[in-house]
Amino acid sequence: MGGALPMLRVRTTSGRDGITVNRRTTNFVLSIGCALLLTSSVLSYADWPSFRGDSARSGVVSGLEMDRLEVSWSAELGGSVDSSPAVADGVVYVGNSLGYVHALSAEDGQDLWSFKTGGAVVSSPAIAQGLAIVGSVDGFLYALDAVTGEQAWRYRTRGPVLSSPAVIGDTVIFGSMDGRIYALSLTDGALRWRTEAGPGVQGGPTISGDLVLHGDDGARMRALRIDDGSVVWEREGRGRVVAAPVARGDIAVFGLMGPSALRPPRHDYLVALEVQTGEQVWALNEAYSVLGSPVIGRERVFFVTVEGYLSRTVARAAQLTDGELLWDRTLGGVVDSSPVLIGQDSEQEGEESAGVLGFGCHDGRFYLLQAATGQVADITPLAPKIYSSPAVSDGRVYIGANDGHLYCLQ
Repeated sequence: MGGALPMLRVRTTSGRDGITVNRRTTNFVLSIGCALLLTSSVLSYADWPSFRGDSARSGVVSGLEMDRLEVSWSAELGGSVDSSPAVADGVVYVGNSLGYVHALSAEDGQDLWSFKTGGAVVSSPAIAQGLAIVGSVDGFLYALDAVTGEQAWRYRTRGPVLSSPAVIGDTVIFGSMDGRIYALSLTDGALRWRTEAGPGVQGGPTISGDLVLHGDDGARMRALRIDDGSVVWEREGRGRVVAAPVARGDIAVFGLMGPSALRPPRHDYLVALEVQTGEQVWALNEAYSVLGSPVIGRERVFFVTVEGYLSRTVARAAQLTDGELLWDRTLGGVVDSSPVLIGQDSEQEGEESAGVLGFGCHDGRFYLLQAATGQVADITPLAPKIYSSPAVSDGRVYIGANDGHLYCLQ
């Protein structure tokens, strides 16, 4: 078990109304080609600048051993912290149910600034070129100065923005519950393209090469071209895709929530598709739901299934090539926190180099499971419930909880 819970109460400053639009200029624009190279790499650096660490949603960090955690600090932010944190340049960025975006010191949780939106912030921020980009239930995507919290620009959609944005070069891509995927200029928020309206989009988009991968509330799985948003391929499933897919090499893996949350029928709950064509590689079929993004390590994919929203929850590992199930571990509550893979050594084989899976749970605890076997490595009790997904930076894990706190584990 994790250690006792030392509590650091952190002052929350009042936010701004977010009405005035300030156009922000920048002389630094990354090329699309350079950014595409970054999306496929395993994280081994300090920053965790977006949901799952990068626009490829890889969720893998190497060069770090982690087998026991204790709370280093916690910051009280008020409303439930369901947003997943981002970390850049020693600052943690996260939203809460009261509509605030907070910036805190990664070292000790000291409040740096806060910004008030018009609705709950579930979206995970993306930090790029001096901006913090984040969506709100009020229907806007906000770009905030990462140092001061001042609004640079905002873009209005016709539905709540739950989706965590992806930044590729000087383009921001995100989804809205109005059923569209949007691409905006990072510099000033100008619209570059948007898709036609369809079922609501909850999960963030995933970048793989020159494609944008996403799912929606109609269980539609699609690939779009980054440059113009045109549809490359599309597949239909049953239920809903509520989290970002993950891609590695030629394979993209989508998790699906069942058509019924309480008693889902049998359906394809985890689907592996060819990135370029959308052709099915394999699918797992059972009366399960997958509420978080899978994570891929070596030749395995890790995910958590829920048998009915209030029923049995199991962490699982499967072969990436064919979907063969390798191990399972029953958990103490529902999990929609997306797991991260910590400490995998891609140069070595064996259990000791496979790393650990880290994720939050509705039982209020943060789990570390051995990736090779599913055995429990550590459990840290935090709060009544955890919906947030973890961010990993400089040997620390940051995660929000429904008690209104952001926790730093080390």
